[in-house]
Amino acid sequence: MFMTRWLYRLLSFFESHGTPQGTSLGICCGLLLALAPINTLQFWVFISFIFLLQLNLTALLFSWGLFLIPSTLATPLFKKLGLSLLISKPLFSLWAFLYDLPVLPYTDFYNPEVLGKLTFALFGVIPIFVFSLKATIWLEPIVYHWWRTTKLYTLYRGYKPYATK
Repeated sequence: MFMTRWLYRLLSFFESHGTPQGTSLGICCGLLLALAPINTLQFWVFISFIFLLQLNLTALLFSWGLFLIPSTLATPLFKKLGLSLLISKPLFSLWAFLYDLPVLPYTDFYNPEVLGKLTFALFGVIPIFVFSLKATIWLEPIVYHWWRTTKLYTLYRGYKPYATK
């Protein structure tokens, strides 16, 4: 019965902070976490967003795992993007100023891979939010109805300790 309960919680994708905005925020935060290396400050800032925002944790974990795959595969492209930003002459004074700030060097923005991933994440979060919001609104009734009609759901609801819910 443990697996049934775990699967029920996993598939309750639209029930925790069940608004489409909460699901979309979870997907966007998963994108940010997938593109931030764990040993940098921005990763821990994105982790703090989880506790500050009301977002869908299932959507966050699912999208984090989903976005980790292309993030890993596209690492050479992110390195090229970050390197082109770091060596562009108009930005030299900006990089020098940012490096002299007290906390910002802990973000490792001077690493080409980190800068490329962070730039892509910051520019990609708004389109991903809009797309996931529209997809959530469109898919929610379909997935919710499908889940309620499965045999596994009826078996779970018939289980005695959870039958009153």
